[in-house]
Parts: sequence; structure tokens; C-alpha cells
Amino acid sequence: MTEQQVKARAGGGATLDQWMPVLLFLGFYNIVNIEVAVIASTIWSIKAAVTRHRRGLKIGMMLPTVTGYLLMRGGITIAADRGWVDFGISTEGVYFGIGFATKILIGVVLALTIIRGRSFMAWIVERVLNLPDGMADDPRYISAMAMATWFIVAFEILTAIWDIYLYNNTGVNVFILTRYGVNFILSFVSIMGGLIYIDRKLRPIPGYLGLPTMLGDSPLVRSKPTLPTD
Repeated sequence: MTEQQVKARAGGGATLDQWMPVLLFLGFYNIVNIEVAVIASTIWSIKAAVTRHRRGLKIGMMLPTVTGYLLMRGGITIAADRGWVDFGISTEGVYFGIGFATKILIGVVLALTIIRGRSFMAWIVERVLNLPDGMADDPRYISAMAMATWFIVAFEILTAIWDIYLYNNTGVNVFILTRYGVNFILSFVSIMGGLIYIDRKLRPIPGYLGLPTMLGDSPLVRSKPTLPTD
């Protein structure tokens, strides 16, 4: 098996992991009920996180955090569906409402990292890229990372508002498909635009090799040794 085949398989698995929670939720929601839909999509999402971890993705505390969040969200939804707790809204509203609130909370927390003087993007980039000596303290780097974090803050809060509007004006099936499709495209465009912005802002800094080169050397995306050819 060649290195290209290994990457192709890894990419295919990632795509499947992105789509399956959505497909499982829609399928079981329409055929059985929301409780089964939540359980199925949650199990697959946890399985996807564990799979990425086993493939060598160094995500630190992200795996237990994501797992705990998914279990909490699913547990609250099931409790509401069975009438153990009453939030005064539908079970669907509880499940998706947790997601809306989470996105807004993420935006607020990221904004606080900027206000406190060390933005989230500065923190994460320093851990996933091998930065040249002194770059992390360069004012141009700090400014670029702060602005990139503001982009994420705006994305999280604005898409949460869009999600709430969409949920209140469509059915569950239309909401899920439209939300996922629109957010997927917006995420891709935003990520690409953010990378281009960061690359241009960091180019004047001495020792900067360019994002493609630095990402290629990152332990998060570094290719694994080529396996023997079949």
C-alpha cells in the first residue's frame, strides 16, 4: 500500500465521520424517535473522536472534553424526552438549544482569551507548529493571532444566531440539512480565508517559512512512514 493510498483512506474515514452523525440522527429521528437518534449520533461522534486519537492526532484534553460534552448533551436530552426534567420546550429544542448555547459560549470564551492578552489562536499555534525563536513574542504575530481569534468569535456567534433563526422557521429535517450544508461551506471558506490572512500577516517576520511548510512539519499533519507496497 502506498502513502497516497493511506492518505486517501484516512480522508475517506474523516468524511464518513463528519456525515454519519447527521445521517444517523435523521434516519432514527424519522423512523424511531429522537431518543434513539440522539444515542446513535452520540455514539458515532464519540467513536470518531476516539478513532482520530488512535490515528495519532495529538488532541490532549480534547478527547475527554468532547466525549463528556456529547454524553452530557445526550443525557440531558433523554432526561427531557422521558419527562425527568422539564425545560418548558420540546425535546428537539433542548437538544439543539444546547448546541446553540455551546457555540455562543465558545465565542465568548475565545473573546476573553484576547482580552486577557493571549489569544486562543496564539496559544494553539504555538503548540501545533514549530515556530522560529522569538516569533511567539513578536507584536505582529500576537496581533495576527488576536485578529484570527476574533474571526472565530464572530463565526461562532453569528452562525449560532443563524442556527436559532433557522430552527425557529423550519422543521427539524430541513433545519439539520440546511444548517449542516451552509455551515460546512462557511467553515471551509472561513478556514481557507483565515489561513491566507495569517500567512500574509506573518510573512514579514524574520524566520517565517510560510504556513504550507510549517504545517507540513507539524506533528498533527505529518505523514506517517510509508507502508510496504501491496
